[in-house]
Amino acid sequence: MVNALWATLISLILVGRVLANDLFSLPPATNHREELLEDYGRFVLSTMNRSIDPCENFYEFSCGGWKKADLVPEQARNTSFLHAIQHKIDEQIQAFLQNATKRELEGLGVNGTKSAEIKAKQFYASCVDMKANLSLAYQYFLELDEDRLRERNATYDWMYINFMSKYDLYPLLTLKVHYSTSSRKFDILITLPSLVLAGYSEEQLKNMTKEFGLDSSAEKAKQFIENFKNLTQFERNFLSLAKTRNETEQLSFREFLVKHKHDRLNWTRYFDLAFNGSQESQWPVINQLDNINDLVFFLEQTNLETLKGYIKMRELLKFYGLWKTQTKTGGVQSECRSLAETYFNYALLPWFIGKVFDKERRADILSVAKDIRDTFYDLLDHHTWLDEDTRSQAKTKLASMDILVGYTDDLQHREVIDGVYNDINMTGNWFENLCILEGSRARIRLRSVDKALIPLLMPTRTVNAYYADFLNLAFITIGMAQWPFYHIDFPDVLKYAGVGNIIGHEMAHGFDSYCYQYNYDGKKANWWSSASLRNFKERYRCLESQYNKFILMGVQTNGTLTSGDNIADNVGTRMAYYAFKRKTGDKAWLEKPLRGVNFNNKQLFFVKFAQTWCNGKDNGDKLRRLKTDVHAYDEFRVQGTLSNMPEFSEAFNCKLGTEMNPLKKCVVW
Repeated sequence: MVNALWATLISLILVGRVLANDLFSLPPATNHREELLEDYGRFVLSTMNRSIDPCENFYEFSCGGWKKADLVPEQARNTSFLHAIQHKIDEQIQAFLQNATKRELEGLGVNGTKSAEIKAKQFYASCVDMKANLSLAYQYFLELDEDRLRERNATYDWMYINFMSKYDLYPLLTLKVHYSTSSRKFDILITLPSLVLAGYSEEQLKNMTKEFGLDSSAEKAKQFIENFKNLTQFERNFLSLAKTRNETEQLSFREFLVKHKHDRLNWTRYFDLAFNGSQESQWPVINQLDNINDLVFFLEQTNLETLKGYIKMRELLKFYGLWKTQTKTGGVQSECRSLAETYFNYALLPWFIGKVFDKERRADILSVAKDIRDTFYDLLDHHTWLDEDTRSQAKTKLASMDILVGYTDDLQHREVIDGVYNDINMTGNWFENLCILEGSRARIRLRSVDKALIPLLMPTRTVNAYYADFLNLAFITIGMAQWPFYHIDFPDVLKYAGVGNIIGHEMAHGFDSYCYQYNYDGKKANWWSSASLRNFKERYRCLESQYNKFILMGVQTNGTLTSGDNIADNVGTRMAYYAFKRKTGDKAWLEKPLRGVNFNNKQLFFVKFAQTWCNGKDNGDKLRRLKTDVHAYDEFRVQGTLSNMPEFSEAFNCKLGTEMNPLKKCVVW
């Protein structure tokens, strides 16, 4: 009998260990719905502190056990729920990049082809091998080919030197290919040069020489530092001559040349050098510089070797930022993974989609999104503070809003992705690989002027979401739609309270205290009547006042700083709640979908919402976020949102006047 009990105990301990280690694994450790929901139910309970009165502090009630929960991975207990999922995704990607055969690292795939995935693995392997040795990086940089300075028939002057870099770096008279959110196209931006060298301290310079292996030779280190200081003084001198215009010029390329034909600078040649003569008359030019004649005269009089030395130093510092290993969890391998994701974001998508986010899951979340938008749309009819014309405009904006989950259809096809990286070939030398990739990026950017492209706003593996006001688009990443935050086999209440709440949050950003200024087409325009706008501002200022009263360790929160996201939190949660209610009806509220978890659907909705924001970070991190983050601190995101919902108080029988059921409630939408 004793032996049987001991065996049972051992079994339970082992099961607990497996769950603790595997609960956050991707994909989940089990494919069976019942087991999966049992695991999730245990997780829900493990992160709670049920000794707390939910009507006094619902965040502590829902998340008070996070830092000690056995089912939360140990390394995640000092961070947040969503960061814990991000950590697991990062582990998956790192394992994929590390799992490279010798044939793949030699650049060969099936039938001798070089896929984008293989190139990503080559890049990662070369990074792990070489990243920690900056002396090798510096030597490679010194030996870079300088044939670009020996073109036949080229006029070798300051303007030529300004465009000698292959790496999107034109710092003497700065040109940038810049994305305009208003036109949704790339334009040419002529802007103020940057103070870069002057930002390095004496100590940082000494550390740099040590990392480059120059400290072994006192003379070489001294020469490097002296050269750096001379170039820093040059930088200060020429920047002092650059002046910003009071009003930015916005002209076509043709108009710009006509207007500036009497400048000391030959602008036609300047643009010829930048774009190799491919510029077109209709290209948009944005000019922020005023009277460049003094600056040009100074550059004309400067020794060409000084100018060339400055460009080379700026290139060195650009790459130094990539070479340098920051001290953080994961070290070199983690940084190499991050860089591989940066340069090969699209290359990793087909594999990632196939592993953790198939078409069925994407369709499931889009279905939730449709329900929430339809609910939001219908509820607009109940807002008596809107006049009919403004209500109609709000409905038009909501109906026109694009909702993207994870990826566009073409990004799941490997042959399409391989084509994107077709002209990039990796070597075993990481420093060379960086030059190849940065050079490719610069060439693509120069070819993007006047093209209606949408830049990548967020990697799709990031556990996050956003609303783009200039596109009127809400985007939910694949990373956000992962276990244990979301699963296709979850009961509906968990889907709507989890990923549905995030979707509602991003939709609501289209109607927050900043984005209300943008119309259905993402253009800045006033679509409000004066009375409706006045009512709207009164309602969101109620929220600002409410959040100003939250205090963390004696520090008052800033309800104005967090205004936009406070609106999105409050509205998104309400819309997700009513969307679930509309889908299932009132009878579903009393159901208890998780075995062993004694919460009905109405209570579970709010627990799931609150646990999205479970956080075990230290007090220092909390205070830093409190002063700078546009999101309220996690506890106040929960307390503020739910204290404004009578439905919450009904679910937990909170008496009027308790912390979670105040007399005054703020509702915007």
